[in-house]
Amino acid sequence: MYREKYMVRATIKSPKFKKEEREGMKKSTLLFLGVVMLGGLLFMGAGVSNAEDIQRGGILRFEYDWIPYVKDPAIDGVGTGNIGRNIAETLTWIDDHFVPHPLLCKRWESSEDGKEWTLYLQEGVTFNNGKPFTADDVVWNFRHWLDPKVGSSMRAKLSMLSPDGVEKVDEYTVKLHLDRPFYGIPWILADYPALIAPEGGWRDFYSGDPRDAIGTGPFLLKKFIPNERMELVRRKDYWQKGVDGKPLPYVDEVHVITFKDDASRLAAIVGDEIDIINPGEGIIGELRKHKDIVVQVIDLPWSSPIMMRCDIKPFNDPRVRQAFKLVVDRRKLRDLCMPEGRIAYDHWVHPLHEGYCPDTDRDREQDIEKAKALLAAAGYPDGLEVELYTPTSPAHRPLLAQAYKEMAVKAGIKVNVRVLPDTVFWDKWGTWPFSISGWSGRPLATDNLSLGCRSGAAWNEMHWSNKEFDRLLDEIESTLDVEKRRQLLCQAQRIMQEDSGMILPFWNVDYLALRKRVHGYMYVPMRFVSVWLSSP
Repeated sequence: MYREKYMVRATIKSPKFKKEEREGMKKSTLLFLGVVMLGGLLFMGAGVSNAEDIQRGGILRFEYDWIPYVKDPAIDGVGTGNIGRNIAETLTWIDDHFVPHPLLCKRWESSEDGKEWTLYLQEGVTFNNGKPFTADDVVWNFRHWLDPKVGSSMRAKLSMLSPDGVEKVDEYTVKLHLDRPFYGIPWILADYPALIAPEGGWRDFYSGDPRDAIGTGPFLLKKFIPNERMELVRRKDYWQKGVDGKPLPYVDEVHVITFKDDASRLAAIVGDEIDIINPGEGIIGELRKHKDIVVQVIDLPWSSPIMMRCDIKPFNDPRVRQAFKLVVDRRKLRDLCMPEGRIAYDHWVHPLHEGYCPDTDRDREQDIEKAKALLAAAGYPDGLEVELYTPTSPAHRPLLAQAYKEMAVKAGIKVNVRVLPDTVFWDKWGTWPFSISGWSGRPLATDNLSLGCRSGAAWNEMHWSNKEFDRLLDEIESTLDVEKRRQLLCQAQRIMQEDSGMILPFWNVDYLALRKRVHGYMYVPMRFVSVWLSSP
């Protein structure tokens, strides 16, 4: 989204490929074929065509909104692992078009029925403490994720796999015997709670002691002050090589720094104190004035849903939940809070997701009188009063809270908006009765449905339970045919609209601002291995 005479628009979208690319993806993602093998060439640098273009060295300065301490990366629900994945790696990684690529898993195969997956692992890889990486590490991690005592979000995403279904075939081969077919294994294995620990696990990965941050990745931990700063230093014996034939990464160090507000982000990048920031909507216009800064619009399934806890009053009554949805004028909210975003319809399947059903996204207009009638039937003929909690940033969330308040009052709903410091809000995430949350976009239509909507899931902040939805979700994940999966998603989307505790009036866009000397950075994987810096 570089605009005006020195800017061109650079919008990142989910898969929209040429016909031959789409057909290739169908084969490689098991939507129609029973066997897939992806492997061979590993990622060696985005946007680089010639080895002579590469300049090695330097320090990449990267802004990240917050990097809290997490005891176990497997239970990370806040995103510190997005930085940690540069120290410890996942089995696969996903690019900016949501296409999976090999990483510690060099290729994979699936049976025709989608119930058995074979993972072929990289050989000759070592952890940064000298321990060889083998199938024993992978088996241990799967069983760790699946242990209900751990509380990993990976357990919900791997609901089709039991611990007994993880088999070590040999030192570099693992088989997954699923309880039901599932098409999305390569995508799941790229998520940040899926960092691969050495067998037996970590003592305390984010302790701040570099000796505790054990992984196979391209960087070593140098320094970590939670919610303030993380410094990474180049690992000299990393197993992948760059396009210049030398071991990756290209930069010597990465300094990840947190900023509390957009004003400080803007001052830092304009003053050449930072190289990459994730800016809020309010400073985009100012950033676009600077010819040495590139601004990108990221159009992916990110969201700021308004969440109602379905296990406590008044939201344990579905009539109340419906009333709270009916007060929304979603177009007005989109135009006010996220003008470059898409309108959403109270469910989590994005139009760019494969299998999305457009049939549910019609005739969901504001209806104040119906909302009043539902509240009266639920025992609130005179309306009711609630607290709506929201983090301070990004700026559109407090704005959304205030705009929702003004719409809800027409139906007799008095909303008291409570804007909290980000750390206060997220430290109690999942406990608020009524709040504006924030969710990353994920590549599969079923990803956030499994993480945040399945009964008992670790990230189900709505505390919602619908057995028919759970049954449908199992069937969707087991269906390899896209059109059949679309029909099932139609049903799931309707159930979310009619029964869940989610109000979703629009899809977010995100923004990325980089100094022009930064090359090779990819937004979705957030891997620094391919980044290089050109001379000023």
